[in-house]
Parts: sequence; structure tokens; C-alpha cells
Amino acid sequence: MSNQQNNATKSLNDSWLTIKLLAKAEPAFTEAAIRNQVFNAAPRTSSKGTIKGNGLAPHIRRVGSKVLINHGGYLSWIAGGEK
Repeated sequence: MSNQQNNATKSLNDSWLTIKLLAKAEPAFTEAAIRNQVFNAAPRTSSKGTIKGNGLAPHIRRVGSKVLINHGGYLSWIAGGEK
């Protein structure tokens, strides 16, 4: 693999996108679908007990009210079908 291809892959894996930008980059997923995935990312408790997360949590960062998702991590999560 050439350096240019390595840099392109590295920049994809290192890029943090907002939900809106991620939906534009990955048109198979709507903003609403990605927001649902973010909501269900981490385990949480309800009146019926603990609800397992979907495994996306390690690829999400919250900076103030902004939610950022690692693009490469999101793609690997989709490809791996992590739960």
C-alpha cells in the first residue's frame, strides 16, 4: 500500500464527525438512525433492569452538547456487527 493510501486510511480512521456529517458520509444511515444507535450505545438501567448497549460507545465522544463519532470506528462497528 502506498503512503498516500495509508494516509487516506489513517485520516478516515482518525476523523471525528458529527451525526449530521456522518449521515452525509454514510447515506445508508439517516440522522435519526444514527441518533438511535448513539442513544442505545451504552448499557443503561430501566425499571425492568439493565438494558445492554449495542457496543458503539467506545467510538463516541461528547464535547459539551456536541456528539462526535469516530468514522473508522463506526465503520468497523458496522462491519463487525458488535453488540
